[in-house]
Amino acid sequence: MIERAKAILLEVLKEDDKNSEVHHTLASIYLEQGDHDRAIEHGKKAVKLDKSVADYHLLLAHSYGLKAMNSGMLGKFACAKNCKREYETTIELDSSNVEARLGLMQYCLMAPGIAGGDEDEAVRQAEIIQSLDSLSGAYAWASIWQEREDFEKAESALRQAVALDTSSTYDARFGLGYFFQQRERYAEAESTFQEILRLNPDDMRAVYQLGKTYLLAKRNLQEAERCFRQYLQVAPVRYAPSWAAAHWRLGMVFDAQGKRDDALMQLRKAVEMDHDSEQFRKTLEEVEKGE
Repeated sequence: MIERAKAILLEVLKEDDKNSEVHHTLASIYLEQGDHDRAIEHGKKAVKLDKSVADYHLLLAHSYGLKAMNSGMLGKFACAKNCKREYETTIELDSSNVEARLGLMQYCLMAPGIAGGDEDEAVRQAEIIQSLDSLSGAYAWASIWQEREDFEKAESALRQAVALDTSSTYDARFGLGYFFQQRERYAEAESTFQEILRLNPDDMRAVYQLGKTYLLAKRNLQEAERCFRQYLQVAPVRYAPSWAAAHWRLGMVFDAQGKRDDALMQLRKAVEMDHDSEQFRKTLEEVEKGE
């Protein structure tokens, strides 16, 4: 279905390359598929054709941000600065855009000063976000407390978010699950993702994160394998882990099981699908060397 839609949109552009909405829609599709280069390419064209649409700048900011996460040092720096600029432009066009403010807050919190990182600005954004939306405010403060290594306050903010979250996407529960993963509280992470699956058995993001939890905990590896294989049966939704990431994780599962040939096959597939990822290449090189 997605490939068909993409083909139709590309045909439209052959007749009219000045259609900003088509470029934006294509950028969105490529971003969902993890093709950050093409997402940026079409996102830039949409913005160039119509600079007044906040959503165009927001999608481009996300594309640059995800590209930065998978780039080398020089590429990371360039993409990161563009990411920040596009978040700021989105906010200039739409001051109540919470998603853009969250993105800018995260950038200011995590980037080095030389690249525009600024904890004071991150706190200022968190205060604005809190005034606009209490749920998003809880997310924002959880990030700040984690950066300051006040994990008790971070967990409290995330639990507050879970209590406030009435969506069907269970984003707050995901945030709490990620927190447990990062703190190596794997039993609690497992329970959190299993609860999401109880509420929505078709949520492939939870399937992926459950597999990741088993892998990080180095237990239930057969179940981890099943999770990643299941994830690879359904096209990822926007901002969910890519299929390349699932092949990477599956390769690590096989490596942990001592199945070197299977591991290499999956890791090579991950690198083939996302050649920009240093992380994927590093893991492949380590397995190839038998490290």
